[in-house]
Amino acid sequence: MRKNREKASADTSAIEKQIDELVYKLYDLTPKEIAIVEGKG
Repeated sequence: MRKNREKASADTSAIEKQIDELVYKLYDLTPKEIAIVEGKG
């Protein structure tokens, strides 16, 4: 049981970043648009 909990709480930030990049590419977003989406612009 403990192993499953550790896997479930594993760091997913790298995967989330990959997904974000794929979505940005899918919608052909410019760097300026990406900054807006990420709350930096």
